[in-house]
Amino acid sequence: MRSRGSTVVALSACVLLAGCSAQVADPPALRIAEVAKPSPVRALAQVLPSADELTAMLGAAGFSGQLVEGGPDVLLRSVGHAEATPADCVSTGYPLQHTVYDAGPVRTVASQSWAGGDAGGPSASGFFGVVQFATVDDAREFFAAAADKWHRCNGETLVLHHPGSQTSAAGRITDVTVDHSTISAIVLHDAGSTVQRALGIATDCVVEVEISERAGPDPMGARDAVSVADLMLQKID
Repeated sequence: MRSRGSTVVALSACVLLAGCSAQVADPPALRIAEVAKPSPVRALAQVLPSADELTAMLGAAGFSGQLVEGGPDVLLRSVGHAEATPADCVSTGYPLQHTVYDAGPVRTVASQSWAGGDAGGPSASGFFGVVQFATVDDAREFFAAAADKWHRCNGETLVLHHPGSQTSAAGRITDVTVDHSTISAIVLHDAGSTVQRALGIATDCVVEVEISERAGPDPMGARDAVSVADLMLQKID
């Protein structure tokens, strides 16, 4: 019977001998895939433009409406995919719609309206919203899909059918511009109003801007909507 000490000596000698072929393999490295961490909840109300900021940027004194904050349940339900054609163009024509965001993991939402003008009547109105997603990747995925849809909707006429009636409203989508952090468009409604639309992204948030003007199309496109969206994105960063 061999002793334990003999076994140890034999193994040591094997290591030293050039002709010993046995090798001890290194244990496989353990790799653990990182799970995307949810973003911290943001104070979204601070991202929305103030009445003073809008007055300075749009050149019209005005006042802001009631602040709306909450979860996905506060997204707007004014337009359904079944009521609009083409359905993919709803996100271009109408802001903050539940049917547009229902596929994404939305955490929190904040929105506010604005009206500007003087004693002669309103000259412009606006609606501004910000949506925080669960993660940065979720926000990027939504923005990429929206950019593709807006690009394909350029030149399309979005028709909104009113349930229970024979009437409908239409808006022609034009001047779609896609940038690295913003998308913009002009919507010419058959009622005569012109709407500037912009959507932007910063980290885990997407902002939406809608500005309706009575004076007709701006020769510079949706520049006002983009400017307000940029302001909101800077507040997030």
